[in-house]
Amino acid sequence: MVDETTVVRIPARVAAGVSLLGLALAACGEERQTETSRVATIRSATTASLAAPSQPGIRFDPVALRPGTPVGELVAESVDARRTPLDSSYVGVARFRGRMRLSGWTLRNPDPDLYDVAVCFEADSASASRLPRWSGDERRPWFCFGNRHDAARALGPASEGVPATIVIERFTINRGLSDQVNSAWFVQLVRGGPAGSRPAG
Repeated sequence: MVDETTVVRIPARVAAGVSLLGLALAACGEERQTETSRVATIRSATTASLAAPSQPGIRFDPVALRPGTPVGELVAESVDARRTPLDSSYVGVARFRGRMRLSGWTLRNPDPDLYDVAVCFEADSASASRLPRWSGDERRPWFCFGNRHDAARALGPASEGVPATIVIERFTINRGLSDQVNSAWFVQLVRGGPAGSRPAG
């Protein structure tokens, strides 16, 4: 006659092994689920960032843009784009002709050598949304004036935060691997500047 207690009894060492195996399998399942969730979160954030660029502007493909093509209120004059060996993005220069009226404020160039020399300007979000923007360029919408002496006569010397509405031309995008600054030609002060009022004439 067979003793039933002998048949169903499991040695303590085997029971402990089975229990540990179950815990290990559960932990692997949780880790796989956590990793899947992390990857999904990263993909979602990347998709959102590509769908909604953080900086406003009229985006253009530097490779496809041809001279004479309108980009908002301006017209492409010349484009020199080349692929970088680092990440296959494009760098170069895009020049535009035409005049634009922009609102914003003065800004200092962060370069220590130009901090007190260059007269620069940052467009507000409404004006920036009308400026051409190189695809992939997420820099703030600021530029320095090629004719800084003319700009300084109207806006004052290099400064920070002086509100103004101005007219520019010769807007140029300088896109590089290092910190390069966009530029424009100062044409006219419409209102604002150091005096804070509309200029006479």
